[in-house]
Amino acid sequence: MKPLKSANPLSARRLTRYYATALLIIAGLTIASHLLLTYVLQHNQGTAAIINVSGRQRMLSQRIASLAAEYQLGDMTARTAMMTATDEFEATEARLSAESRLSTSRDTETQQIQSIYVGSENSLEAEANGFIADARLIASLSPADPAGATARTRLFEAARVSLLGKLNTIVQIHQRETERVLAELRDLQLCIIGVVLATLMIEALVIFRPMIERIVFYTGEITRLATIDPLTELLNRRGFLERCEVERVRAERHDRPLCLLMLDADNFKQINDTYGHEAGDEMLRGLSVFFREVLRSTDFAGRLGGEEFAILVPETDLPGAILLAERLRETVAIAKTRFRNHLIKVTVSIGVTSVSTELGGIERALYESDLLMYQAKHAGRNRVVSSRAHSL
Repeated sequence: MKPLKSANPLSARRLTRYYATALLIIAGLTIASHLLLTYVLQHNQGTAAIINVSGRQRMLSQRIASLAAEYQLGDMTARTAMMTATDEFEATEARLSAESRLSTSRDTETQQIQSIYVGSENSLEAEANGFIADARLIASLSPADPAGATARTRLFEAARVSLLGKLNTIVQIHQRETERVLAELRDLQLCIIGVVLATLMIEALVIFRPMIERIVFYTGEITRLATIDPLTELLNRRGFLERCEVERVRAERHDRPLCLLMLDADNFKQINDTYGHEAGDEMLRGLSVFFREVLRSTDFAGRLGGEEFAILVPETDLPGAILLAERLRETVAIAKTRFRNHLIKVTVSIGVTSVSTELGGIERALYESDLLMYQAKHAGRNRVVSSRAHSL
């Protein structure tokens, strides 16, 4: 019996390492994706908060300017509301300025925001402080006081143009930054997805494909071993009968002849008693070699048990099967099998019959050929007996 060969050179240990590595890569990418997404969400939450605060500042600046105009017209309740709005504007401005100064990021958007907030006489911080100072000055004077006219002019101008423009610019920069970060996140996610898919493809090719090949190979090998005789590597009784049934159906469907040969080694017990069972096993292996030399590729042989063999001969009528049996008998009779220092000869007795569904199919043919084989033995061994009562 030939030893089993692996279906793939990759060992189970290497496959396990590959599989574990692939899982670690996927797990690492999943964790990285989660951390990245968490960072982006936190960043966007902070950006959204700044955008909301900046929007609030724009609204407050417009409200303060509107309340200043109402106060100028003599509405004294507008003064209190203006002071409250100014206090809120000042607190919010202090927060935005502090965040801008504390930021250590060197990206373009952050530098643009810092240049708008601080660093010059026209910075947003200076504009906001001037706006707050003008609002408080207006609130501290009576509506008719001429000293408040200049402050109101600056306040209205800042609310309509300079302060409003800078706050709008801040919001636009933050929005662009958010869009940029989201675009980078999409690109990175696509890269991660690509790496994961590539890892899965490599995993499928390097790990699962060899595993499947092994499973298919060993499943086929187990199936083969279930129908093969381990000593002679011919079909065993089960495998032979299964093949016989397939050929019987095919022969019946196409109306083709089919014959069966039953063989038994003559005086096999004497060989075992004289030379030992190892010699008997070697003789049986030798018979299987003779079968392969004589039989056609369409014929197939099986070991039914002990020293008893059967051969199914498709596409052959009874006279042709008898000639094949005789050729096989002669080949075995003139051959010698070497066992250690001995040359051992053996002969075979063969029974030949045709297979017909009308006459009982394979089981009937096996029974009849077995009887014919024993007739050959009783007639002197080393001969062929057929169902036509021919003895050669």
